[in-house]
Amino acid sequence: MRKKNEVSVAHHCGLNHWGTIIKKELGFAEVKTEMPAGTDPDMFLGSMIIDEFRNGGLKIHMRSSAQKITLFHQDGVECKKNKFILLNSCGSLLVRSAEHRKIISAGDSIILPAWEKYTEECFSGRNSLTFIFDISSITDSVDMLYPVMWKNISNFKMGFEINKIISNFYNNFGDRFCEKNSSALLSLLGLETELTAASYLNEPQKARNVRCAVIISFIRNNIKNPEISLSSVAEYLGITERMVQYTLAEEKMAFHQFLST
Repeated sequence: MRKKNEVSVAHHCGLNHWGTIIKKELGFAEVKTEMPAGTDPDMFLGSMIIDEFRNGGLKIHMRSSAQKITLFHQDGVECKKNKFILLNSCGSLLVRSAEHRKIISAGDSIILPAWEKYTEECFSGRNSLTFIFDISSITDSVDMLYPVMWKNISNFKMGFEINKIISNFYNNFGDRFCEKNSSALLSLLGLETELTAASYLNEPQKARNVRCAVIISFIRNNIKNPEISLSSVAEYLGITERMVQYTLAEEKMAFHQFLST
């Protein structure tokens, strides 16, 4: 790991320089730095340490007073989906885009797509870590990443472990330690991506299985009712008759088979 830059700034001119550094060093095509509404820009104070891992990933430790930053990475400008952003905060931090709005609570993290424009806003002192990695460092397909984006990491199966690994970076600055900690972090993110994506992809199948079980249960409980029909099953479930037939066909069954047994 090598240090790319370290900067300390103050006042309104420092806030502008803050944005220039972010744009130059971190690969963002557009950067807009502001203060939250009602805050004097001349009250701004901030420090930023930018480190680069051997795999090309970036770690940014940011400490500052209240601030608001709108960011659009070069990935988005070039219509590429090569990188993701991992953001961790020691205090409450609001992150939003045109379609999403999330609050990162103290000690939690979130994964963001680098190709979307988004805004980070904190209303008091900020102490945060931002990582920018290649998607290929945790998965072979960007599609695997979608289920974990814009979600609080604390809610993941390995969320506690991931946030714990990230917290190590706040107190340990040695190059060898940070490289090993980074490897552990990427491995955990890769595992979490596999687990979450598999669960996400299986949800439609789970839904079909539950619906089929409800259909079978309703038919068996009403098998002696002379008025039972395909339409009554569909009406009970609030779906179409065709969907009832399709759901049963998925399990190699048919409605008339239940009536003949």
